[in-house]
Amino acid sequence: MLNPSADESREPRDFYNRRADELGLAADEAIRLRGSYQAGLILLALLGFVLLYQAFVTKRLPIWMPFLLVPIGALVGSRMKRYQEEALRLRRLADYYNSGIARLAHQWDSLDGGQEFVDPNHFYATDLDLFGRGSLFQLICSARTQAGRETLASWLKEPTNIEEVVARHDAISELRKRQDLREKVAAVGSLEVSNCRPETFRAWVASPSAPFPFWGAPSAALLALAIILFPILYGLGMIGLHALFIRLGVVAFLEISVAAIFFRRMRSIDTSVRPLSVELPIVREILGIMERESFCSPKLVTLQNRTREAGAPIAWLRRIISLLKERDNPWTAYFSYPLMSGTQLTMAIERWRGRYGSRILEWLTDVGELDALISLSTYAYEHPLDTFPELRNKDPEIEAEGIGHPLLHEDSCVRNDFQLGGDVRFVIISGSNMSGKSTFLRAIGLNIVLAWMGAPVRCMKLRLSKLAVGASVRVQDSVIDGRSHFLAEMQRLRRMIDVASQTPLFYLTDEIMSGTNSQDRRIATEWVVRALVLRGAIGIITTHDLALTEIASDGLPGRNVHFEDTGEFGNLTFDYRLRPGLLTHSNALNIAHMLGIDTAAGAAARDDRSHGTPQQKPN
Repeated sequence: MLNPSADESREPRDFYNRRADELGLAADEAIRLRGSYQAGLILLALLGFVLLYQAFVTKRLPIWMPFLLVPIGALVGSRMKRYQEEALRLRRLADYYNSGIARLAHQWDSLDGGQEFVDPNHFYATDLDLFGRGSLFQLICSARTQAGRETLASWLKEPTNIEEVVARHDAISELRKRQDLREKVAAVGSLEVSNCRPETFRAWVASPSAPFPFWGAPSAALLALAIILFPILYGLGMIGLHALFIRLGVVAFLEISVAAIFFRRMRSIDTSVRPLSVELPIVREILGIMERESFCSPKLVTLQNRTREAGAPIAWLRRIISLLKERDNPWTAYFSYPLMSGTQLTMAIERWRGRYGSRILEWLTDVGELDALISLSTYAYEHPLDTFPELRNKDPEIEAEGIGHPLLHEDSCVRNDFQLGGDVRFVIISGSNMSGKSTFLRAIGLNIVLAWMGAPVRCMKLRLSKLAVGASVRVQDSVIDGRSHFLAEMQRLRRMIDVASQTPLFYLTDEIMSGTNSQDRRIATEWVVRALVLRGAIGIITTHDLALTEIASDGLPGRNVHFEDTGEFGNLTFDYRLRPGLLTHSNALNIAHMLGIDTAAGAAARDDRSHGTPQQKPN
């Protein structure tokens, strides 16, 4: 299969470079203007001091003249703040495009590896490099929220059904053309990925309820009203000074009593909602974007409809929490106590949680799903040669034309055709060292994962049935658990057999049972293959041991293919093409010769002889 042209794939990289440069220059200009307004504000302040001196000390100017600078200073200050916010927004967008450039250039160290999602016990995540440095997650994740990152991770780990995949295809196809929407989402939040952490909201919703008695809210409101009303009545001459002090004293006593009764509940609520003050702004911004946009695909329309009513409640909760935090401000704290703002606001928050607590988790899930779909649409835009697979509800099968490894650069990725299913239930791939067996294994597995999460795949065409993936490629031993590499591999193979009994399985095994002798390896491998074939699974086995290739021609429905190298005496070349049949030679000694191991062994032998001590003759 010939590699497709890379000309089209260069277009996203060129656009990203151009856009990053434009945004960087615009951000620099905004910073320059912000500095100019800041300098202007300083000059206005100095001028104000001069005018105040002239007005109040020397009496040469009217008293009102210095105050003419107040509206001018407010205008200059607002402009300075505006350009500061604009510079931050432009920097966020520039960083977004720089991250895209890093993804296209495979600059792994500057990308999000999703380390917290690594699960050594997962059936294929570690084997296929789903997370960590040089992983699929780094290639597909451009999410701005933690909820989006978690959604992407769950889609990578858990395949969905055909209907959901088709719905995601439509949504990704629509979003792929919406660079403006991707920019809007990229501009929200801080410079880094937003801490829109679902567990923060879950912990708040699940925290123990602190119900207030029915008389709590009206009592606090009436006492706050009284503390305002009595001074007004005194000013109107309706009550005297003595009566004012008595009434204010009674109200203050009652306020202290009510606050003391509810103190622990107020403190608990205040502590639990503090983290939300960081999370809510970005949730509100993305919900606002979802509400204002116009979508066509059913998936996006459904998400929009589910969150249509979320804007006002989220904005109200954000406002309440902001007012509650104002009690930390010493300029407003003195007013908050007599007005019982802490008591009233915590009661309002508790009422909000009782009404919308469960729904906020649903809204956050929808925010994460939209963010994940935008990430996949970005991946689709960055890899225009990748295609959506054709998924089928039928017996296990895979038919790929021009399949390649998603983590390799498109212009250097060697593609192969591959077909499995029907009368052929497994393939044994033999091949010399470094010929591409493990890379091909992971290419198949990663494309299946991409297909069933709804993303484009690195194939010209891919037809695929519903398959769970099971992999034994990078099995780890454990000294702590007393588990050898061989035992760990056998346990993984046993797990494959169990899973194949429950659902259609595609298994991938690299250098199967390399930890035992050739005879036992041959027998045990056939047992595993027979068990998997009996349960309807299909899969790939790679090996150096040519004895295992006999299994495919020993009455089982398999076939042999291979990778090979050319050259000898330290001059090896690989074309990474999958060929039918058996490998006829090996290259281990040639590789040892390339590294000079044979030369080192010869030098060591000569050195031993030259330094050897002569034998003594017997007396």
